[in-house]
Amino acid sequence: MLFRKFKILDKPWNDLKNTRKPVPTMQWIFVYLWFFLIILILFPGYFQNNIFLWLLFGSLPIFVIELLEELHYMWKIKFKVPQYLRLIWHILAWILAVYIWHFWPQELLLWSHKIIISQWVFALLFVLRSILCINAINRFDGIYAQASGVSSIGFLTIFLLIKFVVFRYYTDFTQDNMQILLLVQNMSFVLFSVSLVSTFVEYKPIGLVRDLGIMFYGFSLAYLSVIWWAKIWTLIVALSLVIFDAIRVGLYRIFVMKKNPLRWDYTHLHHRLMWLGWERFEVRAFVRIRSLIMMILILLQWTNRTNKLIIFALMALVFFGINYYLFVVKKLNLGLRMEKE
Repeated sequence: MLFRKFKILDKPWNDLKNTRKPVPTMQWIFVYLWFFLIILILFPGYFQNNIFLWLLFGSLPIFVIELLEELHYMWKIKFKVPQYLRLIWHILAWILAVYIWHFWPQELLLWSHKIIISQWVFALLFVLRSILCINAINRFDGIYAQASGVSSIGFLTIFLLIKFVVFRYYTDFTQDNMQILLLVQNMSFVLFSVSLVSTFVEYKPIGLVRDLGIMFYGFSLAYLSVIWWAKIWTLIVALSLVIFDAIRVGLYRIFVMKKNPLRWDYTHLHHRLMWLGWERFEVRAFVRIRSLIMMILILLQWTNRTNKLIIFALMALVFFGINYYLFVVKKLNLGLRMEKE
């Protein structure tokens, strides 16, 4: 009622969205507040933990810039945030996060070889991964509840991985490592619960979480997965459909369409499936079932890194091979529209 009173409602379209009455579009406020409120109630000590504060203060710049974007979307302000400024602001958020956490050198075990990753190399890789993760999740939000649903699977993957793989097969933890793992496990479960609720809220839709809520999910996924660096491949494989699609679209925009890869259009996987005649519920079901199957498959590999890398490589070959055959060889339409107006 409050949102309707102040006319804080979205603007329904006819291209990707069903014709319907406007609904509240500021549900991302609750996504953001729910998470920190639940943590405050269940784990108040986390507010004195630098790793948790890293997420809190690192996400604030994103909160501010996306708030301005949302107010412009609802015609509340005339200023429109340029794409380049948006990207710069996001990078500043990650730099702030790096500064708060104080990244330390990391050890990456690749088969039997131990690789030492320096502090700043690790920080740079984190920033690049965060850019990919946030934009991959956000650009996959062309259908209601799709990005929220994918995010919930990502958080569930991290939670199950730590609880049933890491704690089951590894025992030589230092006290600090144990605390970090418990923190990541608990925050993953809270974020899984919040994103699952927002999936149901968006389904009809009753309300929308919009870009800020989705970007907060993407930022949190990058954060939680990168803290325990050795387990990052599990999440990548589980969400490989989203990540592969983001890579394919970005490369296609740069090298074929000759345009800014951050400029929106309707050439993502779900747009193409809808052009081929798929219904929205079919696209959502395909994305979620495929992601859940990959999550289960990769978790069943337990600690076998070789199998995980093989699965990842096979999924990449299948995804890019099918896209090449359908949209380059067969020359199917690239999407519902080439540009987003």
